[in-house]
Amino acid sequence: MDEYDIAVAGGGPVGCFVTEQLASKGRHVAVFEEHRTIGEPVHCAGLVTQRVFDITKCSQIGLVQNKIYGAHIHSPAGATLTIGGETVHGLVINRKRFDETLFQNAHSAGVSLFTGYKVVSAKKQENHITLTIQKDEQTLTVRCNILIGADGPYSSIRKIFGFPHPIEMLQGIGAELSDTALDPRFVHIFVGRIVAPGFFAWIIPTNVHGTTARIGLCIGKQSNHPLQHYFTALLQQPLLQGTNVMKRFGGVIPLGPLKKTVDDHVMLVGDAAAQVKPTSGGGIYPGLFCAAQCAIVAEESLQKQQFDVQFLKHYHRKWTKEIGRELFLGMRFRKMFTSLTDEQLVKYLEKLNNQKTIDVINTHGDIDYPSRLALPLIRTSPSLLSLAPAMLKRTKK
Repeated sequence: MDEYDIAVAGGGPVGCFVTEQLASKGRHVAVFEEHRTIGEPVHCAGLVTQRVFDITKCSQIGLVQNKIYGAHIHSPAGATLTIGGETVHGLVINRKRFDETLFQNAHSAGVSLFTGYKVVSAKKQENHITLTIQKDEQTLTVRCNILIGADGPYSSIRKIFGFPHPIEMLQGIGAELSDTALDPRFVHIFVGRIVAPGFFAWIIPTNVHGTTARIGLCIGKQSNHPLQHYFTALLQQPLLQGTNVMKRFGGVIPLGPLKKTVDDHVMLVGDAAAQVKPTSGGGIYPGLFCAAQCAIVAEESLQKQQFDVQFLKHYHRKWTKEIGRELFLGMRFRKMFTSLTDEQLVKYLEKLNNQKTIDVINTHGDIDYPSRLALPLIRTSPSLLSLAPAMLKRTKK
């Protein structure tokens, strides 16, 4: 039986980052990733902020494909609201290479990495957890003090130990395109029930020439048609005429951060804990941020040899204090957004489409912390109060 201080289910960026942090402290750590190739399959739009590189300390060289300065937001009526344009608001990354980089960083820190291995069972026994792990016909038995579930939206660790489920699961589909003719500085966002009910669609230029792009959309439970129906319609957008689909991908986005992310000897992080921005579906930054908090508490737990839920709750308190409010506010905003008709969406986008309001958005808008825009926006355009009175009350606290 192999024994580790920490075993992590899931070798994505969140799982690899948390283990790198622990291995750098001299801990005996293992990662078990069910896929054989790191970074595949791709499930991500790959648009992040500088904070991701600040946290991971990764070099941008070879990882950043393009820089985004603004967005064209297309209303259901065909009008366009353009925001940004002067400063960099987002970085388009090669997600496969990003995952590979964090995997290599974990390896360099001394993490034992197992690809093609899936955790099939886990049991608490005495003062540790025993795992059964399979690869093809091979079965391993592993013992650890702490098990960290970083195994994605359908987390088996979350299921095995009876953690709550995310509030909502968005279904997503996307593709890599060639032969595009886009302004590389701007993404395109499409909203409305005809385009992407319950969420939005996007076009992201992936090189500095605007000749390649990553497109996609997600739909919520409000949809009346299958996912492929909306994706086919997206490909018919005039902006995408004459382009070629090089690669397709899909995935699920869990929304609604869990109110419980620890148990005796067990911690959840990343998509497994639904630590995802409800406004954009982005999980890389919040997942990595929470992974840093997870590593801190896991290290303290090992130092004190305290693995009970009461001690590990320090992790839950840490991440909820720092980023939980943003995620919970995001769910409130999402509830309001999904309640709007296309006619209401058109009206509110029209209200935003004036220079004074756009200047406020450009000054205070933050992809990672969208709630910071709420009060400045409402002060500038009080008529928006009819959209978000509940959010305003919560934001003031």
